[in-house]
Amino acid sequence: MEIFRSFGIQPVLLLAQIVNFLIILFLLKKFFYKPIIKILEDRKKRIAQSLENAQLIEERLKKTEEKSAQILDETRKNAQNLIDEAKKVAERISVQAQAESRETIEQTMTQAAKQIETQRLLMQKQLQKETLGLVVEIVKKVLVRSLKPKERQDLTTKALSEITKKVS
Repeated sequence: MEIFRSFGIQPVLLLAQIVNFLIILFLLKKFFYKPIIKILEDRKKRIAQSLENAQLIEERLKKTEEKSAQILDETRKNAQNLIDEAKKVAERISVQAQAESRETIEQTMTQAAKQIETQRLLMQKQLQKETLGLVVEIVKKVLVRSLKPKERQDLTTKALSEITKKVS
């Protein structure tokens, strides 16, 4: 105990301080340490739960991105199919339009050929009539000089009936 006194330590006060320290330690443990530990553990649980949620969100995000990529691929495929189908339809329409235009051109050409043939026949008949009229006039003039009136009349009637038969 002399050591205590040489250092200036009083055993009663030391004992009182130890008791005070233990009481304070007990109070701190009971009222502060446990609530602080509980708060820290609650916080630790919330952090762990937040990490789990973050992982779940990350997984969901990956799944969503995969689904989005899948949907985009399907959409691209559908769009390409629609484009290909539209090209085929356009080609079919083009071929059909070409066939119809060829048919229309052929019909027009056939009609034009018929009209030309009809006009040619009309002109030919008209030319024949005019030629026959000229021949009749020439024959009359020639016959007036060389034949008698009775022979001229018979010959003119015969020629006229033959010309009428040929023209009709």
